[in-house]
Amino acid sequence: MVLILVFPSISSMESSSYPYENKKPRLDGYFIYNITKALSNIIFTAYSKDEIAKGRAFGTKGEHEAARIIAENLSKLGVYTTFELIGEKPRYPGDEIAHKLEVLEYSVRLNDEEVDCFPAPSWSLKGSLNKTFNYTGVKIKRIPRYPCLFDEEYASETEDFMFIDNDQWNDPNASVPVIDWLKPFMDPLKFYMLFHITSLLLIEKETAFWSTFYPKCRGLILYDFNRDCHDMIYFGGIYKNYLPVIFINGSIGRRIWSNPSGFKLDFLLKQRYNTSLVSYNVVGEINGSDPTRTIIVSSLYDCWWNQGTADSAIGVGIILAIAKYFKEHNITPRYNLKFIAFGGEEYGYRGAEYYEYTHRDEDIVYMVDLNQLGFKQEYPELTLDIVANKPGFLDFIGGIAKEVDFTGRTGVKVREVFWPENIPSNPLPFVRYRKSCSAVSFFKDGGWILHHRDGLNHSEGDVLKYYDWNEVNVTGELILNLVLTLATQEVESMNTGPRKAMYLESLSPSFAPFCWITI
Repeated sequence: MVLILVFPSISSMESSSYPYENKKPRLDGYFIYNITKALSNIIFTAYSKDEIAKGRAFGTKGEHEAARIIAENLSKLGVYTTFELIGEKPRYPGDEIAHKLEVLEYSVRLNDEEVDCFPAPSWSLKGSLNKTFNYTGVKIKRIPRYPCLFDEEYASETEDFMFIDNDQWNDPNASVPVIDWLKPFMDPLKFYMLFHITSLLLIEKETAFWSTFYPKCRGLILYDFNRDCHDMIYFGGIYKNYLPVIFINGSIGRRIWSNPSGFKLDFLLKQRYNTSLVSYNVVGEINGSDPTRTIIVSSLYDCWWNQGTADSAIGVGIILAIAKYFKEHNITPRYNLKFIAFGGEEYGYRGAEYYEYTHRDEDIVYMVDLNQLGFKQEYPELTLDIVANKPGFLDFIGGIAKEVDFTGRTGVKVREVFWPENIPSNPLPFVRYRKSCSAVSFFKDGGWILHHRDGLNHSEGDVLKYYDWNEVNVTGELILNLVLTLATQEVESMNTGPRKAMYLESLSPSFAPFCWITI
């Protein structure tokens, strides 16, 4: 049995175990911002006007440019830096690490006007995945109340049509009746992930049903709850869409929903299953006095077709600033200290999965991973989630958060989550296969409404204008103090020991669906 424990308040810690309380080390805030800005602007600078601007998406020229920027800055700091090509290692049948179903060309026109959108390519039930969908004058229909209940009206339709529905991902008011009753009994993070898994599985079942029984159904349109931006989701692995899915913003979507018969859609999508994708992990290393062990400080650096500021250009900026601090202060860590920017996180932790598999001889004792951080949002109120796989480790990190007065200085509450397996994001393969590794994931969550969003020519969604200087600096200080302690102090004893906690639920260790939701 796996215990899922949540601790709503920060635990106390003996001040003697926190060696930096008087020195108050801080990171270079301007350095973090400049790295963040350079990575955020890639969607504007890396692509020509004739190309699809895909940001830092997995395996794109934008991701390659980001890798170059990261490596260049690490090298300038005097950190030994390498590129590690993400190669082949099967994860799920038919979906290997260096493979990707990708969009080569697309156009969506609504009543002859171009629509800002994200097209999710289709894992078609029949034929090759390398295909082109090209339809004109497609009718739009509201999704049926019971989408997988056969309806002769749709089966006998003689004209092309698509269904339209609202996109519930990260909608504060979303509801999936089949699981809503579980909400009072579950850890909010677990429910959040279960909600999205259920949403993905519903789309998989619906599109498979429509593709089989409604021959004229050409796909699904999902409109956002945000007015000016749309969602972006990659279907793959154990969650597939068997018809194209088009994500549009709420402004356009609500107009269509109110009068579907008043709109016709022209749709072009050319897609390819790429089996030779090129993506890298960027690894910077400072040698330790004991080279037999390793501490990893990491962040994803890929994103979606957006600026990807909070998710997670800011995280990359912080880990590079920590490397800068170590070099400027001539600190020799007790173990090898690696700063890793992982590629392909948004497509199922591809870079982290590959690194863990190909470095089995490396004794990784600690992993500190940064995800979505440092952004502004007034409603709903978010928390800084600290998710760790060992109770003593979680206690220790909570103590540092208290020492830096994170909540007092930012107004953001800290939520400590003990999760022995399936920690979200890059730590997942490490905690699953390395039981001795103490890992933690930092991310701001609880209903981020601009998660994986883009709009208005990449000026809305997860963008630089929501960068919160104060919160980024305090978050950086928290993580710097953690890394300094791990890298310079004997703290092994913190991995064991009792923890006062509230038992919330137990789940099978093989609760596999949670492993593939990206944040």
